[in-house]
Amino acid sequence: MNQALTLVSILFLSSTAIAQDQVKVGDLIDLEERVLYKKMADELSKPNPNAPPPAPVIVRQKPQKVIHRTETLAVYGTSATFYEGQLSMGGQVYTVRTGMTVQDYVVSAVTPSGITLVKKGDGKSRAGANHTVFAPLVTQ
Repeated sequence: MNQALTLVSILFLSSTAIAQDQVKVGDLIDLEERVLYKKMADELSKPNPNAPPPAPVIVRQKPQKVIHRTETLAVYGTSATFYEGQLSMGGQVYTVRTGMTVQDYVVSAVTPSGITLVKKGDGKSRAGANHTVFAPLVTQ
């Protein structure tokens, strides 16, 4: 019986020692992984001397607003009292005569001194009512 008790106690103690060794090995593996991770993180955080310089930041300026003057380029008479003209408005050139519509404006008069335009309004707003633009004849 003494031998059986000794054998059981030896088996118990050896199994306990093996379990403690496995826990220690597992702890060592975790510790080794943490150390390796820390080394890699430290290495990646260091600046690379061989890296190319960062690309320059290009700041684009807003293009300046182009202001197109409204002006009469030419006026010519088709009869003694009837005139047609060439009008530059918004960067485009239009051939106009009295009564034509050009960009929300109605040509109200074409004279040898220039072209008169009236803004088409809906009659409801004060801004659209009776807004007149005179485009003088360009003389160069």
